[in-house]
Amino acid sequence: MKKLAKIIKAALLGKPFLAFGGVVILALSLGRIHLRVQTTLVGYEIGKLRAEETTLLEERAGLKMQLAKLTSKKHLELMTETPLSVATKAKSTVASK
Repeated sequence: MKKLAKIIKAALLGKPFLAFGGVVILALSLGRIHLRVQTTLVGYEIGKLRAEETTLLEERAGLKMQLAKLTSKKHLELMTETPLSVATKAKSTVASK
């Protein structure tokens, strides 16, 4: 705070170069602080998105396994043997005897 007061006093006493230099330093400092805060926030967002990516990749792997199971030949054969098809097979077996 004392430095800012000196800069203002210098500007009022006729030392404009010192005042201009102080304003430039202040603006650069604020710009640097802003960039550091933005970098930190982007880092947090990247971490959050990586966690979400991991969750989605795990979910995709599980869905792929489920799809493979549901489309496997054994599973499809079991699914085609519905009670109706079993009854039809039984009737054809009885009829052939």
